[in-house]
Parts: sequence; structure tokens; C-alpha cells
Amino acid sequence: MNISAKASVGSRNNAVLAGLEPAIFFGFFEELSAIPRGSFNEKQVSDHIANFARVRGLEVYQDEIWNLLIRKPGTPGYENAPTLILHGHTDIVCESDEGVEHDFANEGIKLRVVGDFIHGTGTTLGADNTVGVALAMSLLASDDIPHPPLEVVLTVQEEVGKGGAQHFDGSKLTGKRLLDMNWHDPKSLFAGCAGDISARFKIPLEWRDRPAGQKAAVLRVSGLSSGHSEFDIHLERANAIVLLGRLLRFAMKNSNIGVIQVNGGVNRYVIPGEAEAVISLDASGLPKLKSAIEAEGKAIAAEYSVSDPELKVTLTETDIDTGAVFAPETAKAMVSAMNLLPNGVQSRSLVVDNLVESSNTVALLSNDQDRIEIVSTIPSAISSRRYNIVDKIRELSEVVGTGATVETFADCPEWPYNPDSRMLAAGRAAYEKEFGERPHVEVSHSSLELGLFRKKVPDIDMLSIGPEAFDVHTTRERLNHTTVDSTWRLLKALLAELKI
Repeated sequence: MNISAKASVGSRNNAVLAGLEPAIFFGFFEELSAIPRGSFNEKQVSDHIANFARVRGLEVYQDEIWNLLIRKPGTPGYENAPTLILHGHTDIVCESDEGVEHDFANEGIKLRVVGDFIHGTGTTLGADNTVGVALAMSLLASDDIPHPPLEVVLTVQEEVGKGGAQHFDGSKLTGKRLLDMNWHDPKSLFAGCAGDISARFKIPLEWRDRPAGQKAAVLRVSGLSSGHSEFDIHLERANAIVLLGRLLRFAMKNSNIGVIQVNGGVNRYVIPGEAEAVISLDASGLPKLKSAIEAEGKAIAAEYSVSDPELKVTLTETDIDTGAVFAPETAKAMVSAMNLLPNGVQSRSLVVDNLVESSNTVALLSNDQDRIEIVSTIPSAISSRRYNIVDKIRELSEVVGTGATVETFADCPEWPYNPDSRMLAAGRAAYEKEFGERPHVEVSHSSLELGLFRKKVPDIDMLSIGPEAFDVHTTRERLNHTTVDSTWRLLKALLAELKI
């Protein structure tokens, strides 16, 4: 995509978001939305933003995995103010509704406006974190907003383990103050978050010949509410992978089945809304098992009638042609792991009211010819609790046997709340001046990249803001466009507070 950034924002007569204010923000939001930018596919958007900055004579550093650092001098009167780091991430979660064909590798998001909200069209919207990138670009493009020297850091691979922030060279930063723009509540200031780690539970896959004359069927859990595995974990929503494990255990007790294939989840930071297993059994036993599974599915649906009213369990015959099934001991180990892995809220804070302290989401399930993998993501505000959950998962691998192992990755530290933060004080002052009332201060169970910046830049002082967004990481994701203007106003007021 080779669009001139200067021209594209000014020529929006036919744009979906034309007429929304602030126009400069929505111009960049729509421009970015047209560029494919799933995790590991950020080169195009990184090049686009780098070109946008160079056209304006700004200093640009672009590393080998497409992280960006863009510098802009302070405006008159702010030239000698302490440098402010602005942060957002360029990648988005890519998920589409069942039956929607969308090539995220080559297609942008098809925006639509319904009342006060901007949506995708059968897909995630990517407001997380197109909002932060568009705000940063709006500031970089402006020439009438007072601000201190800026270092804009736009990271990649945030949605798949914060790989961009892990890789970014923190020594290139001179600033000691950071404003993140990946928060989703315009009436609050975000001032602390959990860290997280992921665990890959691996079971060596042994195969056996599939008995002659058996039929194949797909056991499927679908229709779940899903949601962000950190923002929404306290809502007690069903997990499709966990329920699939429960149903496979039920099926194994009621019929002599084999397992051919398993699959579930879309991203490590999404509560799985769908999961399925292809199973094999005698044709004569299929009607009886189908009836039993449907009855069990109704019982499960009743358990989740509030959080997941659209939950569906189906067993459907398929013509898949394969000559092998998982060895019984392998299938049993997998089902045991699916049922016994920690899932959901693990502890709640006794320091901050109504805050989840630690949790685990069984997020991804898959197999290839050699192994079965179950990936969990474990956020916690306290490192020791995070690692204790990992130890439990390791212990489970020893209990299930069959050579199961656990590999951890993407370890990200927490960002503890600091009531004496100067950035928080400046944010409060700016909010009160702009809106005439005190803001809420939030500490969240979500794990952002800010713990990594705290590790890379000693004594860094941080804050996060953003407009209202709902159901991020799902196809119900929507941005309340009426709240963007207040975020834009707060951002400008906060920059004005940072003169010293």
C-alpha cells in the first residue's frame, strides 16, 4: 500500500468514517484499517508509518522485526522539557465469524458505523491497538499542539507474547516518562497491570491403526461468548477447549471412540469460543453417542445460561478419510490435561478491590503428526503466583505421563501501581482541568507491554489512556467513536502539563 499519508487524511469524502471528530484521528484510523496487520504481518504497516514520518522530516528507527521509534522535537517553549515516550502496538487480533471469508494476510478491515460504534464486518475491528497508533500519528502530523520532545515507540507482535517489546532495544530511548495508549476506558487513568507468561503443554503423539468399518464424526463446541483472556476472565465465561475435554471424557466413558484430530482457540489472549475433535467409532454406535452428547450438551448449556446463552454442542458425521487414530494412552493423557489444567480466576487481590490477581486461560489446542499442544496464558500481578501456576502445570505433565513436557515462553513482568507517580499526578491534573472532575484510577489484570518497558528503562514513570472499546479480541469488538474526542482532549491537556 503506497499511500501518501499527507494526502490520504485530507481526501476522505467517500470514507466510512468521514464526518467523525476529531477528523485527523479518524483519518489515520481508517487509513491503518485498510492495511493488513495481523501479528508477524506488520512489515507493510511499519513501512507505511515510517514513510509517513520521513515525509515530515522526522527521525525514524526501524528494527529488523519492524518495531518503530520515531522522534519529534518539542514545540516552542517545550524544547527542554523531559522527553515523553508515546507507545502503541501495530498488530491486531485476527478473527472472523463462522462463514465469513476474510484473508487477514492480504485484506484490511471493512469498517462500518452503527450508531455510536465502529465495528468490523464479521471480523475483529482491531481498535486494540489501532487507536494508539492513530493517536500517535495524529500528534506527529500536527503542528499546533504544544508538547515536549516525543519518542514514539510502535511495537509489533504484542498480541502473540509481546515479542516486539521483548526485542526492542531500550537503550535507544532517552525518555523516562511514558504514555501508553492501549487502555479502553476514557473515564479512568490506567496506572498498573499484571505480568504474564505462557506455557506450552506438549504430549508426544502415538498413533494406532483405525479399526475397519468405523465412522468419523466431529464433536464441536461453539457459540461461546469468548472475549479477552485478561479483561473478561472475571466474567466466568465458558472455555471451549475445557468443555471439549469434558465432552471427550464423557464420550470415552460411554463409547469406544478414537480421536483423529483436535483443534481449538484463535490466540493466546482470547478465551476460546470454539473447539472441536474429530472422533472415530463403530457406525452402529454413532446414533446412541449422538443422543447422549446432545443431552450432556444441554446440561452444560444450562450451567452457562447466563454467561454463554448461545453455547452449542454438536456431534456430526463426517467423511474424513484417515487410517489412524491417537493411541488410547495418548488420547487419555490429552483428555486428562484438558480437564485438569488450571483455568479461569486463580486468585483475587486483597489490596485492590475487585481486582483479579492471577488467572490462567487454556487458550490453544492443536495437533500435528508428532505431538499435541495445549497452550495456556497466565497473567498475574505477583510474579510468584504466576510461576506457581506454571509449576502446577509442570506437575500435571508428570502425572499424566506419556512423555508430556511443559515449555514456557513470553515471560513479561508486571507493572506495579505507584500512587506517587508523577505521570499519574499529571494525568489527574489534566483530567480535572479539562473535564472538571476527578478521574477514576484503574489497576488491571490485563498484561500490557509496560512491564517490559519498566524492565528496559530503569525508573521509568508510566500511565495509559484510551477511548471506550468493548469485546476486544472478538468479532463483537467495537469502538465508541463518541469517546475519542474526550481522549484526544485529555491527551493534549496532559502534554501541556508535561512542560517540566
